[in-house]
Amino acid sequence: MLYLIKAITLFWLLIDVSIADMVRPALVEISIYPDKKVDVVIDLSLEALMTGISTQYKNTTDAPNSAQYDTLRSLIADDLREQFKAFETEFLNYIFLTINEKPQQLTLTSVKIDIVGYKKRSRKTLLTYSTQLRKWPKTLSWQYNKAYGDSALRYQVYKEGEYNWSQWRWLRNGVTSGVIDINDLEPITTMQRMLQFISIGFDHVIPLGWDHMLFIIGMALSSLMWRRLLLLVSVFTLAHTLTLGLAMLGIVEISERIIEPLIAFSIAYVVIENLLPNQSIKRKSIIVFLFGLVHGLGFANMLKSFEMSSDNFLITLISFNIGVELAQILIVLSVVSLLFFVKSLNLDYKKIAIVPTSIVISLIGIWWGIDRLIN
Repeated sequence: MLYLIKAITLFWLLIDVSIADMVRPALVEISIYPDKKVDVVIDLSLEALMTGISTQYKNTTDAPNSAQYDTLRSLIADDLREQFKAFETEFLNYIFLTINEKPQQLTLTSVKIDIVGYKKRSRKTLLTYSTQLRKWPKTLSWQYNKAYGDSALRYQVYKEGEYNWSQWRWLRNGVTSGVIDINDLEPITTMQRMLQFISIGFDHVIPLGWDHMLFIIGMALSSLMWRRLLLLVSVFTLAHTLTLGLAMLGIVEISERIIEPLIAFSIAYVVIENLLPNQSIKRKSIIVFLFGLVHGLGFANMLKSFEMSSDNFLITLISFNIGVELAQILIVLSVVSLLFFVKSLNLDYKKIAIVPTSIVISLIGIWWGIDRLIN
């Protein structure tokens, strides 16, 4: 009973983290057209932008304006667009596009806001700004306000039928892109793309993927036998790689309204297995494989934000998975090391660590799943 009380206490301390939105970096794409028109498309969370919740907050509930964020998140697209009109001038005062070393005046030409949908995930908004140049651009630079959070930038000199995007530049803490020579556009190398998406895959688990981290922790608590853990991790990897690839190819598409609750309940079930007296590695492997299929679809929803051409699809997919696996290995090693440490003190590591932690994670998963179903 004491362990249950401790677990419930931890559950309520962690519950705000488990049901909050994660603030994602803005994706900025600059296109230069033959008629010297320049488009800047910014993919962001408009609600987080307008309430000053930047990527420094792993969860929106950590921010002082979380209630205001929730209010905006519940608005239909047209109403949110109206709210943005009053904020836009302030927004433009803190983003800077310089072409040929001259600051550019940007004009809003399009606003695309997703439907309300699943409220516990940040909603995608595309803001398109344009400017008309008199002379052909030679250089450009971009800076996104530090208060709005991190951003990623890429650019292209548009040519119909050709893929001319530069590599992504990750700009953290409001740093400038520096002066970019447009005429010296170098296509991204295979190694650069690999390193880039290995980093993205790792970040999507640690520190951003709370649901994925909890699932891996629950799985790592199931055994101290390395062969069993290796089997479970391998089965999970195979499963989420399969559905991630199929989803990215458009072969499998399932609504977030279905996937997100399933991911939450998968977290709860995988740790409930740890509390059963008779655990079967065969049964657990099958369960982990099935849940891995679901988690792969969750990964795909994020990865689709990055446009991939047919010639870099495979390397991007592999690199992203490498990043995910490195994060998973780090989590498993951390959990197992902690359990061995407790065991080395001649303490009952199952009662002290595995049982209460499993109860906490299962309660979070159940709460999270119910919340995702009703919101």
